[in-house]
Amino acid sequence: MSRESTARAAIYDIQDFAAFGRSLYRHMPLPPGASILFESTVAEPEALLARVICDAFANGVTDRFESVFGRGNPHLLAALAARYGVDEQCIVPTTGACNGVAQVLAALIAPGDHVLIETPGFDVLSEMARRAGADVEGLPRRGALFDLDPEDLRDRLRPDTRLVIVTNLHNPSGRRLDAEALKALAAVAATVGAHVLVDEVYADFAADRGDPPAARLAPNLISVNSLTKVFGLFSLRCGWILTTRAMAPRIAGVNAGREFGVSKLTHAIGALVLEKPEPFEAHWRQVLQASRPVVARHMAAMRADDLIQGELPDYGCIAFPRIVGHADTRRLAETLWRDHEIVTAPGEFFGRSGHMRLGFGVPPAMIDRGLSRLHEALFALRRDGASSVSALGSPH
Repeated sequence: MSRESTARAAIYDIQDFAAFGRSLYRHMPLPPGASILFESTVAEPEALLARVICDAFANGVTDRFESVFGRGNPHLLAALAARYGVDEQCIVPTTGACNGVAQVLAALIAPGDHVLIETPGFDVLSEMARRAGADVEGLPRRGALFDLDPEDLRDRLRPDTRLVIVTNLHNPSGRRLDAEALKALAAVAATVGAHVLVDEVYADFAADRGDPPAARLAPNLISVNSLTKVFGLFSLRCGWILTTRAMAPRIAGVNAGREFGVSKLTHAIGALVLEKPEPFEAHWRQVLQASRPVVARHMAAMRADDLIQGELPDYGCIAFPRIVGHADTRRLAETLWRDHEIVTAPGEFFGRSGHMRLGFGVPPAMIDRGLSRLHEALFALRRDGASSVSALGSPH
């Protein structure tokens, strides 16, 4: 079997989003005509990153290259404190955002503790909580806007609930929770002594709103963030936790035996980026200013043809429309890949069948071509009398 045939046979032979992403990249390069419509990270600003690194080491080693073994890179901590309006003692540096979530789980969760996690949601969060020994239950985001109802949270709380996990901007829909909504969730969670962990890896897309990080809104709110999604600097694996002065050393202390320090090199580069973030912020703004109108146009056209339902969210580079007539979007994704060379992320990967997560942190020409092909494919499936069961073929 050829490499291309193997990729076609195997790309969707998994059950979760993280494994799907790894499987896809193992089969790179894809056929020349393939379109990828799930990329949720801003295109990596390689030229900007190269410039920062070259300038930093042009005349020896940058003075930002300091030991991180104790509290982390002091320049990074200072830059984060200034950016988010928090005390340096409230920051725990991490190797990316997922590592930050793992550290919070290790500090707050004992085997059997109850954890509520939004659904639909990023499946990695639930898997990490289960591996920490938690009894995981879903917290539904409801309606077209994927709202979280504080009373819904209250109904699901138990005396042993220790943590509630949400994302903001929401992954997969891109919807934003404002400060009042986060404070309402925190107040309800506090009635049983639970914390609310807010994954904010997309939050800086909405920085123009002026909202503070969740950790500044209530003592039981904890923020996790990184340079990966908005800045596109996934190569640095530079993340952080924002919490209270009392909780920060507790998290760091519990994890001292498993997390022996972040990267001295990449966190030095991260400090330089955050000290002068303007070029990187201009990069993601330029990417989205070009791509978002393209996505809005295509989504409007597909809505007009009754192929999808749902609006483009106000911020960010992801959307989560419902695909009309396709209750099983996993099988739809298989067909789109097999017959049309379009790679999509079906809603089943996020706990909501019938939807598709679109990602568009890429150059507009790529997303324009991909969404044009998606529109044509969905229209052809409906024209040919396809249903979500009979016309999509049997699973591989």
